[in-house]
Amino acid sequence: MSEAQLTLTGLAVKLLGVIILVLGLLLAYFSLNADIEVVNPRIFTPIGLTVALLGGFMLLAKEV
Repeated sequence: MSEAQLTLTGLAVKLLGVIILVLGLLLAYFSLNADIEVVNPRIFTPIGLTVALLGGFMLLAKEV
């Protein structure tokens, strides 16, 4: 049985994925709760969800 080892590169990708995921979720959350005059939720909510999805993909990515 091979034991999976986490390299420095893998750790960096996972950490960056968590940061991008959190930033995307925060962007979506605050754009939904902001006043319509401050920010348009129809623009920034999909952008935030796309960024969060990208962070989720980075978390699920496997090293080759």
